[in-house]
Amino acid sequence: MIQKGDDFKWGAVETFDDAPGSWVGLTRQVLMRPNGTKFETRFFEIAPSGYTTFERHQHEHNMIVLRGRGKVRIHDEWLTVEAPDAIYVPAYAPHQLKNEGTEPFGYLCVVDKERDQPVLLDSEGLPRTS
Repeated sequence: MIQKGDDFKWGAVETFDDAPGSWVGLTRQVLMRPNGTKFETRFFEIAPSGYTTFERHQHEHNMIVLRGRGKVRIHDEWLTVEAPDAIYVPAYAPHQLKNEGTEPFGYLCVVDKERDQPVLLDSEGLPRTS
């Protein structure tokens, strides 16, 4: 199976309406969800000054930075990442990504096709109550 791409586009781009405090400037594309496999490959892009939710879940995943530069928080540690860095997020690890640069920050994310829903966390890493 081949999924042709052009300029970091592989098909339909899902744009998330900004939800300040949760995520800002985030898009997602599902590149591959092959029949018979247990995983799917997605491409996320974070606009300048954007970020993902601070969350945790029982499934682990791998991310590979394809463009730009950003920061990833795993537990309480923030690390700078850039293309072509690879990131591993263990099961239940609180994590978040953000773009502090002026260019798009894009990364592939490989996860289980069937997975649990994320638990959104507050700034202290505790489950949100609202």
